[in-house]
Amino acid sequence: ARTERYQMRKDITKYTQNLVGFQVVNEKLLLSDTMEVSDLSRLARLPVRRLRKATINVWIERTQLRCPHCGSVEVSTYFERNRMARGVANANIPVVIHFSVHRIYCRDCGERSYEEFKFLPSPKSHVTSQLARTIVALRSEMSISAIADYFDIPWDVVKGVEKAQLAKDYAKVPLNKVTALGIDEICVFHHAKSDEKYVTVVRDLETGDVLHVGDGKGAKALDGFTRRIWRWRRRIRYVCMDMANAYSKWVGECLPGAEIVFDHFHVVKAMNDRLDKIRRRTTANADDDLKKYVKGSRYLLTGNAEDLAPNGRTRLAEMRAAFSELSDAHGLKEQLRGIYEVAQYEFGARLLLEDWCATARATGVPELVSMADTVERHLEGILGYWKFDGASNAKTEGFNNKIRWLVRQAYGFRDREYFKLKVFALPDTDTTKSL
Repeated sequence: ARTERYQMRKDITKYTQNLVGFQVVNEKLLLSDTMEVSDLSRLARLPVRRLRKATINVWIERTQLRCPHCGSVEVSTYFERNRMARGVANANIPVVIHFSVHRIYCRDCGERSYEEFKFLPSPKSHVTSQLARTIVALRSEMSISAIADYFDIPWDVVKGVEKAQLAKDYAKVPLNKVTALGIDEICVFHHAKSDEKYVTVVRDLETGDVLHVGDGKGAKALDGFTRRIWRWRRRIRYVCMDMANAYSKWVGECLPGAEIVFDHFHVVKAMNDRLDKIRRRTTANADDDLKKYVKGSRYLLTGNAEDLAPNGRTRLAEMRAAFSELSDAHGLKEQLRGIYEVAQYEFGARLLLEDWCATARATGVPELVSMADTVERHLEGILGYWKFDGASNAKTEGFNNKIRWLVRQAYGFRDREYFKLKVFALPDTDTTKSL
């Protein structure tokens, strides 16, 4: 009866750890002493606590060695080394699997190779496939540190398992059905060198999927994506971006049938930047009595007028009454916003934008004249908002907030490739809970 129970336990271990093709030759529960040292113990110089740490150690052997190339059993084997891998815990007790690695020479096909282990996710893995799947499943609910503590494995092993799975999942993102692209850059590595601070993200505007994450910004950051999209380049109808010329040139060279759409968020932002320049210049030139109206008023001027509180509206009216340039600039900013709300078709939007440029130029304010030049220079791309039924990078801008959330959760990323893979997975990540 004892032999049968022991054999049953070995069989359970074999199937729970997915050790197909192997037999369990030995299984032991080993105990070791560990010392628990807390910060309080160090500070107060208190004696540390001695703990007993248990692990289930399992030794396995292959039932029959075969050639991995032709499957023949006519092979000669040569011992290479002993290895260990962490398996799925049994009753919350860590499991360590011990096995030997052999070199194989096949007498039938003449090939030389190393023994393969299908219970490992990769040849050099330190965890079994079963444990790797468990770790990946738990990552959506637990942090890396929490999983490492729970399974008593190093932090970098957990990260490596997730990184390998992400690399497998996003090795080939399909591009054959993509018709609209959104391109934007975001500064995430604030302490890196100037050319390494940014990443460029390309998304499918229809599905929200991340298609490419490139290092840096500008056309160079799209080099890898250019090779991948080349086969499907004529399917792209339009590309939404900010008003930087770097991406516009890339679209003209690589996507011959695509039209450029300048995101309306960036158009209004460019106007707000000019408005803030006028505010700062006005503040510098105003006397002490008038400075109180403009000092600290950036949000009053650049924010949406309908979102202001009653006292904010009163202060804005006083400011506009005291400074004519600020009044003209704020009025034109609100008028520019209104065009996106009022115009329903491309033709009507063109007339309204051309009239807006004429009004801005008539003020004679340098910043407003500059903005009029910018709108006229990018007019066809701005009109793409109406041509393609309200196409914009609004979802991409919201996605940038999720990227910032990702960086905050990890307190920064030292592994750039791991960070880029996490960005690919962000569309399906719930940001309402900490990772």
